[in-house]
Amino acid sequence: MATEQERLDKAKELADFCIRCAEDKIAEDPVLLPMNGKSSIADYFVVATANSDPHLQALANFIERQVREVFHLRPLSGGDDAASGGWVLLDFGDVIVHLMRPEIREKYQLENLWGEIRRPCPRQDGMA
Repeated sequence: MATEQERLDKAKELADFCIRCAEDKIAEDPVLLPMNGKSSIADYFVVATANSDPHLQALANFIERQVREVFHLRPLSGGDDAASGGWVLLDFGDVIVHLMRPEIREKYQLENLWGEIRRPCPRQDGMA
């Protein structure tokens, strides 16, 4: 059985992976929000912007597929053609990914609601 620290480390690894997937699919301004006791539903939120509904759905499908292949996880909920509303939520348990159109992200401002933002570090693999 995993310790609490091991669980938190695995959640951080998954959150960082979701950020990289969002960057790979040209999501705008991906950020990591550590919940650190601010929420009982997840340890991390990942928030990113897609520039259109098709981009939003492609981004959600890509992240879902990559997480399934690498971490052997499927979302507990979300992702099911929700792009028409401008917001797709992928719930991976300890990590919740919020993918939004710009106007939805501006309206709800999750970064301001939940506080501390961690912008991803520049890629080390030579990719932009």
